[in-house]
Formats: sequence, structure tokens, C-alpha cells
Amino acid sequence: MSGDLTDLTDGAKSGSEVSTEELQRLRLAVESSGEVIFMTDPAGTITYVNPEFVRVYGYAPDDVVGRTTPRILKGERTPPEEYQTFWRELRNNRVVKREFVNRTKTGDLVQMESTANPIFTDGGLIGYLAVQRDITARKATEAALRESESRYRTLAEAAQDAIFIVSRDGTIEYANAASAERFGLTREDRVGKSLHEVFPQQTADQMWRDLSIVLASGTREYFETRFETPAGELWLGTWVVPLASPECQSPAVMCVAREITERKRLEREFMQAQKMEAVGRLAGGIAHDFNNLLTAILGYCELLTDRVRDDLSLMSDIEEIQKAGERASRLTRQLLAFSRKQPLASQVLDLNDVVADLEKMLSRVIGEDIRFEIDPGKSLGPVKADPGQMEQLLMNLVINARDAMPKGGRIRLSTGNAVIDREFARRHEGAVQGQYVRIVVDDTGCGMTPDVLAHVFEPFFTTKPAGKGTGLGLATVYGIVKQSGGYVTIDSTPGVGTSVTIYLPRIEAKRIARTQEKPADQTVHGSETILVAEDQPAVRVLIRRILEPLGYTVLMPADVAEAIAIGESHEGAIDLLLSDVIMPDMSGPDLAQRIIRSRPAMKVLYISGFTTHPAVGAGSTSPNTSFLPKPFSPHALASKVRECLDAIHREGER
Repeated sequence: MSGDLTDLTDGAKSGSEVSTEELQRLRLAVESSGEVIFMTDPAGTITYVNPEFVRVYGYAPDDVVGRTTPRILKGERTPPEEYQTFWRELRNNRVVKREFVNRTKTGDLVQMESTANPIFTDGGLIGYLAVQRDITARKATEAALRESESRYRTLAEAAQDAIFIVSRDGTIEYANAASAERFGLTREDRVGKSLHEVFPQQTADQMWRDLSIVLASGTREYFETRFETPAGELWLGTWVVPLASPECQSPAVMCVAREITERKRLEREFMQAQKMEAVGRLAGGIAHDFNNLLTAILGYCELLTDRVRDDLSLMSDIEEIQKAGERASRLTRQLLAFSRKQPLASQVLDLNDVVADLEKMLSRVIGEDIRFEIDPGKSLGPVKADPGQMEQLLMNLVINARDAMPKGGRIRLSTGNAVIDREFARRHEGAVQGQYVRIVVDDTGCGMTPDVLAHVFEPFFTTKPAGKGTGLGLATVYGIVKQSGGYVTIDSTPGVGTSVTIYLPRIEAKRIARTQEKPADQTVHGSETILVAEDQPAVRVLIRRILEPLGYTVLMPADVAEAIAIGESHEGAIDLLLSDVIMPDMSGPDLAQRIIRSRPAMKVLYISGFTTHPAVGAGSTSPNTSFLPKPFSPHALASKVRECLDAIHREGER
């Protein structure tokens, strides 16, 4: 028996008749419904099922009419207690809504959303009506979404980057664990509150400006933002992504922020290193030009001195010019040290010996109102460096420390072995892993602010009053350390003091004692022929003024082309080529190579205010070449020329 709506409606008549037309409409509505509809009698026996019931459960009406619902449809995933509660509430004449996992005829499980209610007539309860909707697909989608949400929430919570979601009105809707750790907040501090409630005013304003750009444009953006926190400077690199929905364009944004403080620090160090390199090249070029000028100034002063020794007034003026020139010469040497273009006389050193040799001098320089402590490290490794530059480095550091303590204090100079490891090298641009000897000079002086620290190694930068410093002390230290293959750091706190740490590469070698070579007695006169190639007229004329009175024949071409012509056509020997290293048309080494083809016995003496040309290194190792840095005195030039020519005679005697 399939059951019929007519049976139920007949029983439900209460004084008014249901027309056939109305009954037909009711039948059509129920049977064309897209929801499962079935009826039972008061005992729960099925009396009617609609076509959707047949489609969903697979039972024909004859299969189910006359049978009780639970036995047919019950699936094991719904606990028996659920069915019991359902029927208890239904029999209490309530409308009952439940979700059940039922079983179809083929054994498949379907999840149904069910609404059931009792049906009454004047005679009382006549049965129950159940309307069900298949929600299996929806529940599967919801389960997948929950699983996906759980998975992505787990990823977000485990992420090292700070992830948070901010609504259009600035309310924080979500923030992961890393965001709480990054900003020092608890969950209660951040979720459900506005940016301005959670962060300091300046930080919140900056964040909101960035987020507003994305909310307005609907496109993702990347921002790098600096914040001030109780722990110091914090830089965040943040991707801000709009979270749009069909109903609302960019109702919220998701922010993924990564701390880039270390990267920004390294970028600043790299930019500073590039700037220092550029300034160094400029300083080296200036020093080269200065050396040419100073060669002429000091050289002519010395020549004048020999001529007017008896005129005291003129001698006094010349001496003042010489003093000014010598001060300028020292300045150029400092510039060359900073630019790492100073020639080195490197040798293996024990830095404790260098410190010990300087101790008395340093104590005198410091003064009695400052306590000077020296702490030499034990078993100090050797380094390879120029002893004169090491002395200059230590002197500059100690004098700088002294000047930072006008009212007295303490300076401590210590040495020791050290290791630069991977972590230190990673955090300090320019540092290289390895074994080092460390020199530390720290003081209890006035200290420096971060803004001042950013410029301390730049030449001519000084915080001292006008006339009290050249601004080359630490610049020279920087150049010496870099040229020696080392690394320097400086830490300072205003009102507390400053600590400068020098790292010089430690070498595997035994210390070699320094020896002072006594210059051999020699005459500076001669009769040889010298070809001079110098592009600066003042220096060129000075060389002739120095050498011709000593008996030499000086060939003085006006330019490189004429020098080549003389070198190839001059009758008689040319014993020495005296050439500037860098000239407009051809370098000194190229000129020498050209002329030596036809005069293989000719010696070469290079002169230059630049000391980084390969010819400088060749001059210290090749028996045929020598080097004399500018500025030079007339006596120094005469001595060097004689030394080069004497080498010719010694070689001929062999």
C-alpha cells in the first residue's frame, strides 16, 4: 500500500470541506517539492512518502509504507539516544529540528536536516509530518573548509612571520603567535581591538597609513617600516594583501610581516662601506695632487735655504713656509692611510712589543689627570703589519680617547687573541671569519650618539671645536686597519664612554725583531745622464735645479712623446730614467718598457704621489727599478738617484 494524501486530508476535515481542486494543488505541491516529505501515524508507521523520498533513499512507496521510520532509515552514526530524544520531544507536541545520518536502500549514508511536527484534527493527533533536506554535500564542504581552516591556522600559528588580519575600520580580527611575540602582546591585547588601542600612537599611525593604501587600491603592496620599541629599533618588511569578497571590495587586509632589522643594519653598513670607499678614492686623488704641489713647495724652500742662510729675516719666512708644507705633507700621508694608498713596510710583529715601546710616550701625551692602563694579552699571536702605522694607529686612538675626557677619567689599552666566527661575520659587513689579534682602546669619556657614530671614520668629520682637530684621527685608523687586512668596530654610549676594537689577522710565524738599518755614507754627486719624464712643470724644473748642480746631465723632454724620441735617438748612454708613475699620455712603466727595448742597461726610478700603481711594488723588488714617494726633499732625491746609479756600477763590477 503506497499511502495517499487523501486519506490524511479526509481525516483532517473539521466542518469545512476541502475541494477537489484544492486537494489537487496540495498533492502537486508536495509531490513536486525538492525536499523529502513523508508522513506517519501516531505510532510512527509510515503512511506516505513523496517522490523526493524515493529518489534520495531509493525505497519505493510499497517498500516503506506500513513500516516504522527508524528501522528503515537508521544509520549507525546517529546515536540511539538522538532518536529517542527526537521522538520524546515530538510526542510532547513540539516541532523538532534535528540532523541525522540515515542509510539509503543501497547502504549509502546521507546526512539529513529534518523538521518534524505533529498533525492534529478536532479529534486529536492523527500523525506526524517530516520534511527533510539532503545536506550531505554541504556538510562535506563544511568539513573540508574546517579541515582547510585548521591546516592553514596551524601553519599561520607555526609561522615565524607575524600574520594578522585587520578590518576596514582598523580592528584586529586575527593575530598569530609570532605577532604577539614580535610586539610583546597577549591574545587579549590584540584580537578585537583597534590598531590605536594596541600600538603606540606613532606606530599605529604608520601602520594605518600603509593598510589604507591597500584598502583603497585593492592591490597587494610591500612596505618596509621602522618602529621604535622598548628594546630599540625594529624594522618590519610587510606584505599587505586585500581580502576581498563579492559583497564588499577589500573589507579587510592580511598582513605578513617579517623582521628585517638585521638586514637593514647590514644595508647601512654596506652603504657606509661604499661611501667610505668612494671618499677614500677621492682622498687618494687629492693626496696625489697635493704631493705634486708639496714636492715643488718644499723642494724650492730647501734650495732657497741653501742660498739665503745668512739673511735671517728671509730664513725665518722660508722656515715658516717649510713648516706649513710639512704639516700639509703629514695631512696627505693621513689621507693616503685612510684611502689605503700608503706604501707599507710590513713585517711580522708582536703587538705587545709595539705597545711597550710606546707606553712612555703615550703616558706623556695623556696627562696626569687620566689613569692609563695597559693589559697585554698572554701568548699573543703575531701579525704582519707596518710598525710605523701600528704606532700611528695606537697614538691616534689614545689621543682621541684623551680628548673625550677633558675632566679626567680612564683609558684602557688591551690586547689579546680573538676569533671572528660565522655569526660575527654575518652581523658585521666586511668582517671575515678567522683567527685575529685584538686591540681594544676604551675610555670613560663623553661618548657619542648613534648619529655621530655613523660618521666617525669619515675624513674631516670631527666633533672637536674649530682648530682642535683635523678629523683625520679615526679616518687614519680605519685606513690602516683596512690596508692591513683587518676589521674595526666602535661602540659608544653618551655619558658612559667609547670602546674601539681592532682585529688584525693572526699569522702562523715566529716574531721577527725589528732592526734599524744605518744609512751608508755616500756622496750625492755624479756625472751620469738622466732622462726626466714628469708632467708637472714645477716638479720637472725642480728636478733639474737639484740634479744639474750635482754634476749630472739632465735630459728634460716636455712630454712623453719627446721622452720616447730622446730615448731612441740620444747619442751616448742614458743611465737612469726618472719618471712619474702616472702621466696623461702614457704611464711611467709603459714609457720605461718602451725605452728599455733599445737601452736594456738603463735603470728606472719612479716618483709619484700615488702609491697603489703596480710600479710601486715592482720598485721594491726589481733590481732595475726603485721608487721615491712625493713629496721628496732635494737631498732625498739626490740620495735616491745616487743609490740607483751605484747599483749599476756594482752590477758592472761583478
